[in-house]
Amino acid sequence: MSIKNKVVILSGLLMSVFSFGQNVIMGDVGYLESNPADCSTFGVGGNNFFDDGSAGNYSANFNDTTVFCPDLSQGTKMTLTFAINAGFTFDVDGSDSIYIYDGPNTSAPLLGVHNSVTNPNGFAYTASWNNPSGCLTVVFISDGAVEGTGWSANAQCGNQAQPFEPHIEAFVNGQGANALNPIDTGFVDICFGDSILFVAKPIFPNSLEITGYGYSQNVNNVDYEWYISDGGTYPNNDSIWFTPPARNGYLVDLKITDAFPQIERMLCKVRVSQLPSFVGTGPEEDTVCLGQNTNLIGGVTPTDTVGIDIPPGTFELGGSFAGLTYLPDGSGAQYQAPIDISGFPQGATVSNSQDLNQVCITMEHSYLGDLEIALQCPNGTQVTLLNSYGPGFIPGGTSGGMTYMGDPIDDSGGGGPGEGWEYCFSSVFNDWGDYPTEFAAGNTIPAPNFGNNNPSMNPNGVYLPEDDFANFAGCPVNGQWTIIVQDNLGIDDGYIFEWGLFFDPSFFPGASSYQNIVVSEAWQNDPTIISNQSDTLIVVQPNAAGNYGYTYGITDDFGCNYDTTVFLYVLPLPEIQGDTLGCNLGVQLTGTSSYSGGIWTSLDSVVVFEPDSTATNPLVSASLPGTYLITYTDNSCGVDTSLFVTFPPYPYTEVSDTTLCNGTEFEIYALTDPFSNPDDVLYTWYDMNGTQLATGQYLTVSDEGQYIISITNDCGDLHTDTSLISYKLCDIKVPNIISLSSIDGNNLWFVTADGIAEFECVIVNRWGNTIYTFNDVNGSWDGTTEAGKLVAEGTYFYRIRATDEGGEEYNLHGFIHVVH
Repeated sequence: MSIKNKVVILSGLLMSVFSFGQNVIMGDVGYLESNPADCSTFGVGGNNFFDDGSAGNYSANFNDTTVFCPDLSQGTKMTLTFAINAGFTFDVDGSDSIYIYDGPNTSAPLLGVHNSVTNPNGFAYTASWNNPSGCLTVVFISDGAVEGTGWSANAQCGNQAQPFEPHIEAFVNGQGANALNPIDTGFVDICFGDSILFVAKPIFPNSLEITGYGYSQNVNNVDYEWYISDGGTYPNNDSIWFTPPARNGYLVDLKITDAFPQIERMLCKVRVSQLPSFVGTGPEEDTVCLGQNTNLIGGVTPTDTVGIDIPPGTFELGGSFAGLTYLPDGSGAQYQAPIDISGFPQGATVSNSQDLNQVCITMEHSYLGDLEIALQCPNGTQVTLLNSYGPGFIPGGTSGGMTYMGDPIDDSGGGGPGEGWEYCFSSVFNDWGDYPTEFAAGNTIPAPNFGNNNPSMNPNGVYLPEDDFANFAGCPVNGQWTIIVQDNLGIDDGYIFEWGLFFDPSFFPGASSYQNIVVSEAWQNDPTIISNQSDTLIVVQPNAAGNYGYTYGITDDFGCNYDTTVFLYVLPLPEIQGDTLGCNLGVQLTGTSSYSGGIWTSLDSVVVFEPDSTATNPLVSASLPGTYLITYTDNSCGVDTSLFVTFPPYPYTEVSDTTLCNGTEFEIYALTDPFSNPDDVLYTWYDMNGTQLATGQYLTVSDEGQYIISITNDCGDLHTDTSLISYKLCDIKVPNIISLSSIDGNNLWFVTADGIAEFECVIVNRWGNTIYTFNDVNGSWDGTTEAGKLVAEGTYFYRIRATDEGGEEYNLHGFIHVVH
């Protein structure tokens, strides 16, 4: 019977039997390697090894050797059993000794020295696996003091269970290197959704295939039982696929059983990455204005973790598994199978009967009346599970009589194991009383297969142990737990296949957890992250309105990647129409949008908003023409957005009449009023026939006539004016005498000109030296030099270069008479 949902730690023990055969007297050479025993018949007749005293005590001063070697084909190991019941006798004085060596001679390791003082109930040995010969060497030495009656013992050979090594490998998604760390019993750390290929890799160093004797062991003739704590069913195969169904830890128990049957187990663990919570990751403000800075929280530094919470992973964590322990029959010695428990909190102890739910042993035995079974915790405290013999190592004891355990093969030896049944013991979850109570009540069932329907201890319920598990109070949970079995009498045989401890799932719940950590993290690159990328708080400035997302990702210690995207709602900037024109000193604004309204303002007092400044699209008017800056400030973000409104004045222009020198080109310039910007109106020139001549503020003409200027503003208002252009003959008249002393005369020399645009006059003396220069057509010469010195009387010369308004050039020269 088993209890589900427990931490299970299993171990196997073996009680092995062999055959009986031909008689050997101490001192005989026995069966050497060169002449081994025929294991198919040796020991068939029962006790076959005796001291040299055929009718009384053994000889005094005896010192001789006998060797027992198996044939290695029918049997691989020798076993010697000395006992005091069921036809066995054992009486060796304390001054005499039997020496047992693990090999074919006395050079082999000494296994023990024995007599009736050291071992009153007898003893037993089997050749070890470090002894490939399988032989045992016996030396008996007696002195001349006191001699006992000697012994009637059994020497037998047979095939023991052949130890093998269980190994397991794991490949994530069937690829890469072995992922178990440490190897065999460690962890496979994966991401959720990954699959694991588990592969059993047992090694059989003692198999028939390797040694040439024993029985066959290979990967194809052993059974594989996979148990995974997800509760799934897995095939009897050396490899399986496992995809964890949830984000938990899982125990993976591999049980390998050979043909003997011998059981080896291997336990490893799967840890699935835990889904992190990003609840604390995100913006300090969920709504921001476009262009505004804000902080995003989330990050991991060597000293701080913010915005990320990874829950612990949980699974039931037990200890390691004990290996197979051989239990010879009838020796009265204790045989132990330890389990090393780890993984519980440091210093944790058992506090009550329920902390250890139950102990289960799978076994068969052909005589329950000589068994003692106890469980020992790491501090040495022992609790009796079953005591059917007295006196043994456990005080008291109620004989179980001829009752079987399981369905055993009950013969004189060598028949191999029968069928093991699971017997469980619990101080809290028991169905029945302890074994003595149930034995007295006749609580047995028939052993139907091998046991010829003889009564066997009923396995279909949980027994009360003979000592309460409360006696373990104060025992450390971590450490070595040991099952102790003692078979006190001969002839019967049996096997303990495996045993296990089941801890309550609520016992120390913190012991069954694991914690992922973040090994790398980052906010995904974004141009709007403006600072603190290596901190737990970053500064961002979104550059687009609407929902703006930022992605934060982490990688945990299992190599699993997770990310979250957090969103800011970015309020849009207010939108208004572009620069506009206001005709007749007024304009209706359109196209204004704002998240929560706003207010219109202007620095110019001549600007008015109707119906008021909070209207979305107000009517804007001005008392004077001009261009004015109008600003809209939204209520949510306080952002200013502006436009220029131009209120053009009514158009006005003016041109003048002009008389020009013949052949002169002339630009007529159209004047405007002070409020008008010449660039804001359209100028169009026409002749008297209405033919368009040009556009622009200027018109170049070379003919007489009337020229009409039409000026139009952006609002379509029109004003015109007309310029009359006339032409005349232009000339230069030059005098030839200057009288400097004249009171009424011409004491200044000058020219008379009309329509001259450019002019230069140079006065030189008779030697060609320049005396005076002037460039103004209306200028004159007063008879002095450039330095202001009066010139002497005489004749001087002038040279005139000029261009009239029509572009005609004049080159004149002549003389001037200067008189005083």
